[in-house]
Amino acid sequence: MTPLTRRSFSSSTHTVSDSLHDQRLATIAAAEASGTTYLDLNQASINYVNAIGETAAHKYDLKDGDSTHLNAWGSVVFGRMVADLLLEKKGDLKSWVAANQTLSDLIKSGHPA
Repeated sequence: MTPLTRRSFSSSTHTVSDSLHDQRLATIAAAEASGTTYLDLNQASINYVNAIGETAAHKYDLKDGDSTHLNAWGSVVFGRMVADLLLEKKGDLKSWVAANQTLSDLIKSGHPA
């Protein structure tokens, strides 16, 4: 699994900085070299936080000024994202993953959860 994005936004572009780009690429390369399925949480979380914007994205921060770690609700939201990414690749695991269609739909549509 690639790393979750940090929720650090560029003041000029108002988009999240891709600060873990190299780690994402290294993770994907390692997975592909070993024939392992991977989840691209980095790209999915970048897309999501860009869609919801900086103010909403910071509601998931552990504390003010900490855009790396998640608070309890942030863990639920990005945990749901991981579950949905997993089910996209391994749908046969559906019976092992509790559904939360409302949360999945909010994330997929780029709305704050």
